[in-house]
Amino acid sequence: MRKKAILITGASGEIGQALITSLAESSALPILTLDLHAIPPEIAALCSHVAGDILDHKLLARLVTEYDFETIFHLAALLSTRSEFSPELAHQVNVDGTLALLQVAAEQSQRRGRPVSFIFPSSIAAYGVPNLDVKARDRRVKEWQWNSPTTMYGCNKLYCEQLGIYYSKHYQQLSASRPMMLDFRSLRFPGLISAYTVPSGGTTDYGPEMLHAAAQGKPYDCFVRPDSVLPFMAMPDAVTALLQLAAAPAERLTRSSTT
Repeated sequence: MRKKAILITGASGEIGQALITSLAESSALPILTLDLHAIPPEIAALCSHVAGDILDHKLLARLVTEYDFETIFHLAALLSTRSEFSPELAHQVNVDGTLALLQVAAEQSQRRGRPVSFIFPSSIAAYGVPNLDVKARDRRVKEWQWNSPTTMYGCNKLYCEQLGIYYSKHYQQLSASRPMMLDFRSLRFPGLISAYTVPSGGTTDYGPEMLHAAAQGKPYDCFVRPDSVLPFMAMPDAVTALLQLAAAPAERLTRSSTT
């Protein structure tokens, strides 16, 4: 018999570590984590960790035989800066990995007759404003405006949002007479700042890096222009937003992707 669980991919990252801690306090379900890298011992004690690749289809197939996922928090991704250096790898991890997990969630939703909740943290990299003049003019945009990203990471995130909407509303399994769709929900985050971890591989890393350097009394040479403005969010608020999104009644949600 399959064990009920919450699955978190990319669990060793900043969001993953904070999310595990919060879920361990608020959820009665066991937490299963998946990541190529180990997670800190104090956090590993709160979950069952599997060291593995999101692109390993045999591993995913094995997990499906052992677990019935109530909720999937899909955090695994190659972040923005690294994606520009390795765009092909970024597409494999960010898109192919998400597609494989959506397939798992769709099949489990069909088998058990109720939807798996698929929570996908996306990014404001999904937006693409062409120049500074337009950015100054359109300081507030709707979720559907300026969806023209100019980075591989942004393209990946926007496409995966569309994949999630497809699998939650339009995907048809040939073997199913009455397909059961998964419940896909996506939230676009700005830069995130954690008091406990330092990010790596993201465009907005300079923000938390400056704060951590200042807290340690170290100098920091910031690479962005003095007039650069990017939004940031504190990590506890980001985790709260994810948990609230996951808990929200489906009938109260008007969009699958929001900022």
